[in-house]
Amino acid sequence: MNIFETGKEVIKCIKSHGKEAYFVGGYVRDLYLNRTSQDIDITTSATPEEVISYFNNVKNTGKKYGSVTVLQGEFKFEVTTFRMDGTYLNNRKPEEVTFTKSLEEDLKRRDFTMNAIVMDETEEVIDLFGGRQDIDNHIIRSIGDPFKRFDEDALRMLRAFRFSSQLGFDIDQETLSALEAQKHLIQNISIERVMVELSKLFEGPYKEKAIQYLVKTKFHEELYGLEQGLDFLQMVSKDYSPLEAFTVCFILNDIDDVWKFSNREMKIILRVITLHEVTKEGIWNKYILFSNGLDLCLLTNKVSVLLGYEDQAKDIEDIWNSLLVHDVCDLKFKGQDILELTNLRKRSVIALVIDDLLYNVIMEIMPNEYEVLKEFALQRVEELQQEMEESDE
Repeated sequence: MNIFETGKEVIKCIKSHGKEAYFVGGYVRDLYLNRTSQDIDITTSATPEEVISYFNNVKNTGKKYGSVTVLQGEFKFEVTTFRMDGTYLNNRKPEEVTFTKSLEEDLKRRDFTMNAIVMDETEEVIDLFGGRQDIDNHIIRSIGDPFKRFDEDALRMLRAFRFSSQLGFDIDQETLSALEAQKHLIQNISIERVMVELSKLFEGPYKEKAIQYLVKTKFHEELYGLEQGLDFLQMVSKDYSPLEAFTVCFILNDIDDVWKFSNREMKIILRVITLHEVTKEGIWNKYILFSNGLDLCLLTNKVSVLLGYEDQAKDIEDIWNSLLVHDVCDLKFKGQDILELTNLRKRSVIALVIDDLLYNVIMEIMPNEYEVLKEFALQRVEELQQEMEESDE
C-alpha cells in the first residue's frame, strides 16, 4: 500500500476504538491542489496513551504536546490529540496544552485556513474556516486574528512567506498587515528554525514573489543582515539555490555571526566570497581553476551572474579542460620519487618542491613529463637543502 492508503488504515484503527480521527494540514491541502506529498499528519480525539495502546510501533515524539508517531511498515504518521493551547512562551510554543474532544477547538489554534482542512478515511472533507475557498482563490489567510496567531508563534510569519514561495499564493491583506506590524517578533525564534524556513523559501518556484513580500513588509530588516541581499534578490528572476542566495546576501552585506551554517557550508560560502572578488571582472586562469576545483569555480560564477556580472561558465570549463593536471596525483613525478632519489625526508620541504612542479605544469611552463620534472625537482631539492644548511650555520 502507498502512504495514503496506509494512513487510511491508521484512521480506521483509531475510529474502531470509538474515537474521531482525520487527515489534517499540509497533506490535505496538497491533495486538494493535486500536489504529491509524503508527510501525513493525523488529528484525533484519542489521547496519546490511547493511540500508543492501539498500535504495535509508536514513538513518543512529543507527548507533552499530544503528539506521537505511529510507524506502519515504511511509513510514519504524526498523530496529535485535539488540543487547546495555553499561554505561549517566547512567541513559539505553548506553556501547556489541554486536550479537548472538539475538532473545531483544535483547528482554530492552527496557522492558516488552507492548513485547517481535515479529511477522513472515506475522503469526506470538513472545512470549518473556508480553507478550500482560500485555496481556490490562491490566498494565504490566518485563522482568526492574525496578530494573535503570530504573537503565539512568530515562526508562522516566515511560514506565510514560505508558502507564498512554494505555492505562488497571495497573502491576505489583514494577514500581511500583521506580518509588517509584528515582524520584530521573528528575532525571538531560533536562527536554526529561521534558516530552515528561509531555505525552503529560496527553493520555491515563486521565490521572487515571496521575497517581494519580505521587502514590502520590511520583514527583511529583521533577518540579521540579509536586508540588502533580499532587496536585490526581489528583482532576480534567475533560479538559484539557498546556499547561492545566502552567499549573494553576504557579499552585499557581510556575514552576521548569528547564522549557523555547517562547517562545510561556511567554508564554501567564504571561499566563494573571496573567489568572487578576485574573478568577478573576468580574471580566471589555470592556477585559480586548479586551486579551487571546477565545481567551486562554477558556483562562484553562478553567484557572480546573479549579481549582474558576465556569465563565464564556458570560459571556466574550457580552462579546466585544458589543464594538463587536475590533481597532484596526475603529476608524472611525485613526492615518492623525491624520497627514493634523494636523502631529503622533511615532508614540508618536499611539499614545496611538489608545489613548484604543480605551478609550472599548470601554467604550462614545463610539460608533465617524468624526466623534465625530475630534473627540475632534483635541482630544487639541492637548492633547498643548501638553504637549510646555510640557515643552520
